[in-house]
Amino acid sequence: MAEVSSYEADTVRKISNGRTDPKSDKACKMFLSLKQITARILKAVAKEYKDIPIDEIISLMSEPRVNEDTLYPNVEPPVIHTDNSEDSSIDEGTRFYDIRFTARVPNDDKDVQLIINIEAQNEFDTEYSLIKRGIYYCSRLISGQYGTVFEHMDYDKIQKVYSIWICTTPTEEFADSIRTYSLKKELLYGSDVDGENAVKEAEKLDLMTLVLVCLKRYDKNDRSANELIDMLTMMLSPKVSSDDKINTLENDYGIPMTREISERVNSMCNISAGFFRDGVSEGIAKGEAKKEFEIIRTMLRKKRTVQEISELTDIPIEEIKKVQKSITP
Repeated sequence: MAEVSSYEADTVRKISNGRTDPKSDKACKMFLSLKQITARILKAVAKEYKDIPIDEIISLMSEPRVNEDTLYPNVEPPVIHTDNSEDSSIDEGTRFYDIRFTARVPNDDKDVQLIINIEAQNEFDTEYSLIKRGIYYCSRLISGQYGTVFEHMDYDKIQKVYSIWICTTPTEEFADSIRTYSLKKELLYGSDVDGENAVKEAEKLDLMTLVLVCLKRYDKNDRSANELIDMLTMMLSPKVSSDDKINTLENDYGIPMTREISERVNSMCNISAGFFRDGVSEGIAKGEAKKEFEIIRTMLRKKRTVQEISELTDIPIEEIKKVQKSITP
């Protein structure tokens, strides 16, 4: 960590008073990990739970594990901790997932389990493809099963994985939508299988599904027609008070208001008022975004590196690079 000057210490304080910080990210994850919320996410996006009552879905789930870390160097052998938030690879390091758990497939005599990963994604228009990143997560969730779920060449034991991304600030063309991406067969030549053989072939392909749940800007007069998007948009918006959120969860969605749920909603409202960073990720905006731009520009002029600025301020590297490009002749 670079040595912090008095000026930079002050800028960190200014930013923490008006923008997203790691605590708000954690508060969002803790809310999404509530079984009453997670079960509704599964019911809305996973075909295995489409017609299953919420209480039954909850009974099929393991306890969601929430992680606060990101990515660490490769320090462990290949292993998957089915109910943990990490998997490791000698070559690729340890990948920490925001939320991770398993869930049994209902009405399945084989007691098949799914491996579920939920990510809270604030940045959408990034320098890399979010879809490709999600596919990478799905792939790691599968390859990480080697050594515990299956060994050697026993690939038939591989469990299906879901990687579900809750995107809070999607671009306009993605907003207010739910999209899934999965393996698909395309017959290029020859006769296709049919009947029972076709069903078995489809089951073998059904190994991974990436889901993008793209929210919208909160507007009480223009709500989403999709129940999940509407609920999450309202819950993650700083424009709605904690009392209103709690009342909506209880009255509109029938979620019993336990002490744990109330505490997590209040915590999210108190800590994460900046989680919806309207306009900040797009460059220079007004108010806090403009102040943030000036702070980044000053640090760059003081020859601070992008990495150092990110470490000192918790501003995403992608954001800092956008400012850097805007002031570079």
